Amino acid sequence: MAERSKRTRGRNEVEIRGLMLDPARLTERHEFYFDLLPDLAEWGVNTIWWHFVDDGGFALKLQSHPELATPFAFSRSETQRFIAEAAAVGIDVVPEVESLGHARYITRLPQYAHLADGDRQGFNAVCPSNPDTLRLLDDILTEVAELFPSPWLHVGLDEVSFAECRRCSARTKGKKPWWLYVEHTKAIHAIATRLGKRMIMWADHVEKDPAMLDELPTDITLCHWNYWSIPRDAVDRSLKAGFEVILAPALCFHGHVLQPHANNFVNMDGMTALAREWAARGVRGVVNTWWCPYRSLRDANLLALAYTGQMLRTGKPTAKVPFVRKFCREYFGVDDAKVPAALWKAHELTLRMQEMRHLFYDTPADVHRALNLAASEGFPARTEALVAAAETLEHAADSVTAHRPAFDAAALAARLAATALENALRLQNALTRYEQAKTLYDRGYDRQRVLDALDPAADILKEILDQVSELTDAVDAEWNRTRHPSDAKKDTHNLTESPGRMDALLARLTRHRAYLRHLDQQAQAAIHTFRRTGAFPT
Repeated sequence: MAERSKRTRGRNEVEIRGLMLDPARLTERHEFYFDLLPDLAEWGVNTIWWHFVDDGGFALKLQSHPELATPFAFSRSETQRFIAEAAAVGIDVVPEVESLGHARYITRLPQYAHLADGDRQGFNAVCPSNPDTLRLLDDILTEVAELFPSPWLHVGLDEVSFAECRRCSARTKGKKPWWLYVEHTKAIHAIATRLGKRMIMWADHVEKDPAMLDELPTDITLCHWNYWSIPRDAVDRSLKAGFEVILAPALCFHGHVLQPHANNFVNMDGMTALAREWAARGVRGVVNTWWCPYRSLRDANLLALAYTGQMLRTGKPTAKVPFVRKFCREYFGVDDAKVPAALWKAHELTLRMQEMRHLFYDTPADVHRALNLAASEGFPARTEALVAAAETLEHAADSVTAHRPAFDAAALAARLAATALENALRLQNALTRYEQAKTLYDRGYDRQRVLDALDPAADILKEILDQVSELTDAVDAEWNRTRHPSDAKKDTHNLTESPGRMDALLARLTRHRAYLRHLDQQAQAAIHTFRRTGAFPT
């Protein structure tokens, strides 16, 4: 596989052709990561960023600090085996340690609670002014650098939120607002340099305060991430200041979380084009980021993974439907042209994050928003197209000759989106039936005539509940197939940690089903009361 990768390398490809994995937020079954390696190499990826540390977890068991490890963390020996197997197919594994923000992996523990800074529910930090912080980070970075032979060490430093602790206030009095961030970054850089590593950091804070470019060591490699547009101006500033740059689009993000959207592919195209254009100036490569895997079905992302490698290897945008056709033929063994067209249509029309929150409703306010969506221009046509795509994929399943479970996951993602849209129209129909029944009641029609209009509304609610129950069970089964069934994150992750961001797929569906059951019970009880007493349900 490694030899094939070398042979296919051409002058158009990008130097660092990467994928970032996020086992910190959800640690998949370990064999998945190993099984992924040959495919990534075949598709053209030569770098993995191993994001094993974040608010949601610490997916590595360190000898120096075993208390940090969360359930299903990799052992040192497993990590070494993963690095070795990656190297055997030409892939460098770069560790990432969040070294300031995204630090609840540290501060969740009682013995480190005194280091907590920032918002406990949102962006946060370990206090950069507490000497215990740097000592702990030094321990972690030292062991990680010893374990990972890559010349690179990614230290995070993104999305940091400081509170006004006494230590920080005393140090920053009279200084620039970003001074403390720069001082901490320099301290982390000194550790990385002592360990013989080339330091990578996210560049969002540098983008907000470009004056920092004059203060930071220029041998730091800045990673500019943007999931919806191409940050040409910010990258240009960094390059002019003497920094090398890596670009980071998103595999499945910017509002689309059920599966990658067509816009994610376009984002990848633009980042790769910029990497090629400014390679001579110091853009080293592109790493596509696969964030928050609990938001989607794992294998619904494989098409986008394959496209990532193709795009980085060739350096040129690829016509999407022909690429999907080639992927379906080579990966699934499917030659029917209707299947890749349907698969791409499912990516074009998949749900946005806000749509998922509204269509998988669990509050009266979201019921109202779902009805507004159903009434919006183009919604029925979009529903019809997505339902047709989902049905095509479902009917094609028996013709799949390779990787059938992965194909079924992609088909299930399409079905989830299609059913959510259909159910919004069903809900609209139920409301119309209810309003008709209310009109008949207000005009004094007999009870049976009112029931003849009211019963169908309840039947539609029951139909929606049955559809959602079936899909929730299917997603639950898919989790059990691909992930750890006993993982506490299965049903509750991101609901209890961040109540305002209910974007975990299975948890969202579970809450939606429970709410529908409640509505169904209320509807049945209200109709029963109306039959008995004539009191119209409200």
